[in-house]
Amino acid sequence: MRKVLSYICCLAIFLSLHSCFTGVEGTKAITQKDVEKAYAGTDGILTQSIEIKLDTFPRWEIGKRFFVTDDNIKYIFTPSQSYSADTLNLGGKVIAYDGYTMGISIDGRAIVNLHFKYGLQNLQYNTNRTMDDITRQPNRFEVPFLVDLDEVDRLKEKMVGQSLFIKTSIWYDIDGNMTWGRKYVNVTITDVMPGDKVFPYKIEFNDNGNKTTAYVFMSYRDNYLHRSFDDLFSATDIRKRYPLISDGNWELIVNGKIAQNMTREECRLSIGPPDNLERVPTYNGVREYWYYSNGAYLIFDEEGLLTTFRL
Repeated sequence: MRKVLSYICCLAIFLSLHSCFTGVEGTKAITQKDVEKAYAGTDGILTQSIEIKLDTFPRWEIGKRFFVTDDNIKYIFTPSQSYSADTLNLGGKVIAYDGYTMGISIDGRAIVNLHFKYGLQNLQYNTNRTMDDITRQPNRFEVPFLVDLDEVDRLKEKMVGQSLFIKTSIWYDIDGNMTWGRKYVNVTITDVMPGDKVFPYKIEFNDNGNKTTAYVFMSYRDNYLHRSFDDLFSATDIRKRYPLISDGNWELIVNGKIAQNMTREECRLSIGPPDNLERVPTYNGVREYWYYSNGAYLIFDEEGLLTTFRL
């Protein structure tokens, strides 16, 4: 019996030691938060951020101009005998701030009513918020469908004529249709215009390499959507940050393409970090699987080189 117990103990020790050196031990699943943490801020791209003065209510002055991004703004104004909401087509027009008054809500709160003018029409927007609600909220108060034209003018003064390097391949044509452009290439800013109901600034630029005019949409830094200047542009040549990447692979990256034997860093620069990833230990190291929400996937071998992919 003693010999049997000794044999079992020896066998258990041998198996435990053997498993320590196989290289196939289990690893915990990589969550979306892990992915974001791993790839956040890894570009190492130097930026020269552009900040603009934001005008926040109640410091608006009478006559302040706003661009209307959508005809649906008619539904936020209080009904009036002076106009019909069905025929109030203000999309693409400019309206002016005309002060505010205080009203009483149905629950007895003192709420702010904003007034605007378009020609001879007087428009009232009932915010249904108290002055404290408006001034104390973490993000600045905004009226739906309006872009502050003073902010657009300030941004235009700072950006037009600048030579920058664009960091996104999501471009738009003159009709507002999304197109796939090149990224990390030199562009010159030619104009800044009012944007849409989501991103208030529309930036026009020329792709200096392809002589193409295109647009991107931008928000201010503290906008909850986080598509600020730093997300879109770099003041320095991004190519110089990656001297070890070959010219051939860099051309693929610029055009949002990948190929076998590209590194994880090259693939991330080209098509972005994955939404989820999985690391699978093997006898030779660790394989990495990248998964994207659109169904694309990438598989890297133990040396970190791309072996298989589907886009």
